[in-house]
Parts: sequence; C-alpha cells; structure tokens
Amino acid sequence: MNADEILDNNYEENGESFLYYLQEKHTFYKEGLRLLCEAIYALAEENVHIARRAAKINFIYGKILKCFLYHFDPDDPYKISNLPENYNRMIGQLDKCVDFYFSTRVSA
Repeated sequence: MNADEILDNNYEENGESFLYYLQEKHTFYKEGLRLLCEAIYALAEENVHIARRAAKINFIYGKILKCFLYHFDPDDPYKISNLPENYNRMIGQLDKCVDFYFSTRVSA
C-alpha cells in the first residue's frame, strides 16, 4: 500500500487503518500508527500540490487527539483498549511527523 492509500484509509476510517481501529474498535493499533507516520513523512518529501493532503492529515490528527481526550475523560464512556505504556512516545512520533509535514510543505 502506498502513502496516499494509507492516508486515504485513515481519512475514510477504513478497516485496516490506525484511525479505524482507534475510533471504531477503541483499540491502539501500533502497526497502523507506524504506517501512518511513515506515510506522512513520505508525502512530505514529495513535491506536489498539498491542499487536499494537508486537509486529510489535519482531519486524521484531530480525530486521533480527540480519541485520547475522550479516553482520559472520566465522564466519557469511550476507552482505548490495549493502550501501550509508551503511548506518549508513540503519539510524540505522530506529532513529529505531522509537524515535519506542515513545516516542509507550508511556508509562512
């Protein structure tokens, strides 16, 4: 699967994507997160029009962060199963690749 397909699968919350597992199955899918981060890095290195990709990355990133907010909200029933102990480091990697994408694609 190429980087665009991985991005689209997460954006559309398709069955094997990190966002699908997090949003619909309430499961932390480590391999899916790794693939998503690698896809974002790969897309950042391409020299193409970014508007649609940037919108998708922003959408996916926002939904992932919301899932974590809901997970840690004691008044919300949403809970992520199998959340790894080092999830902070893994989400930090997502932060880095999203920041890298926007810092290399969008100029001030």
